[in-house]
Amino acid sequence: MARSSMNRGFAAGGLGLAAALFIGANSFPDRAADAARYIFFLAGMLAVLSLVLFFQNAPASDPEVTWIRSPRNFAITLVFLFIYGAVTPYIGFFPASALFIAALAPALGFRRPLLILTAALLVLGFVYIIFVYFLGVPVPMGIWRD
Repeated sequence: MARSSMNRGFAAGGLGLAAALFIGANSFPDRAADAARYIFFLAGMLAVLSLVLFFQNAPASDPEVTWIRSPRNFAITLVFLFIYGAVTPYIGFFPASALFIAALAPALGFRRPLLILTAALLVLGFVYIIFVYFLGVPVPMGIWRD
């Protein structure tokens, strides 16, 4: 299947999912206003990214689609994701995420510690500000519970 056709198909699916999320969040009760706002945010981001994918021009010289370009990196990432998912409830979202980023980056070949640290702080800061502070999404606290 050509890349442009596949992109448009996935984009259409993403737009359909965004519409379903939006319609579903409209039926949330008033007591779940924060949760509904979070779902609206996700639906909006999904719709915007799907539209970008839909209108993206695929290069004509690349008709073949390679699903996994580096099987080794893919396998490493899967292993780290399973470990991350298993550890998060115990040590909390933010410590687990910091360890995940700090361990996965070198495993995938990134060797600049200052860049890895900066990226981790920016990502975790963004997650805290948008999801925890603004949207009020609870994250697993693990050992840091009150």
